[in-house]
Amino acid sequence: LEQRDRLVQAERVAAWRELARRLAHELKNPLFPLQITVENLQRARAAHPEQFDEVFRESTATLLAELGKLRGIVGRFSDFAKMPQPQLETVDLNNLVRDSLKLFEAQMQAAGVTLRLDLAADLRAIQADPAQLGRALQNLVLNAIDAMPSGGALAIRTAAHEGGVRMEVSDTGQGLTEEECERLFTPYYTTKTHGTGLGLAIVQSVISDHGGKIAVRSEPGKGTTFVIDLA
Repeated sequence: LEQRDRLVQAERVAAWRELARRLAHELKNPLFPLQITVENLQRARAAHPEQFDEVFRESTATLLAELGKLRGIVGRFSDFAKMPQPQLETVDLNNLVRDSLKLFEAQMQAAGVTLRLDLAADLRAIQADPAQLGRALQNLVLNAIDAMPSGGALAIRTAAHEGGVRMEVSDTGQGLTEEECERLFTPYYTTKTHGTGLGLAIVQSVISDHGGKIAVRSEPGKGTTFVIDLA
């Protein structure tokens, strides 16, 4: 038990370090041009006062744009921290899947991604927040599309499982290492060159708030499957 507790504590410390590292990286990007812009204003005022009005107009536009990026970063972090409790109602998971996928038809076609659906015909309804669960599914679909930049196949399956329901979202992308799988749900951890790293953390938060479980199966070169179990 002591060894397990130490392991849990170490994992929490590693998660918070990763969050701090990612947040620092996100904030550093707009802070650098802010500093350069202010320094340029100071130099222009001292060396070329007759041209200062023009430099001021250009610089303030840059300042406002970078401040907008900072507000966006803080806003995303705040949204994640304020995830509301789910408002439960009776939900047909198969219909939720179909409705969510309609949003990505054009994007999948443009990316060369084909869709395979295997939805259990006798799947019972569940108690869930359709907006939150839909958002979680949409994040998984976006993640799958991003994992297949050269095209591939997206498969979504539903089935009855241990008194509840199971949903699997699979892609034929490049896959993940064991280490990447272990860190995948850490806030601000991402294997992509873009994005905030909050998408999968939000998915895990939504599933956890619904009393469910999410797991990932993946191997490099063999694609990735997310498995969600709900009561």
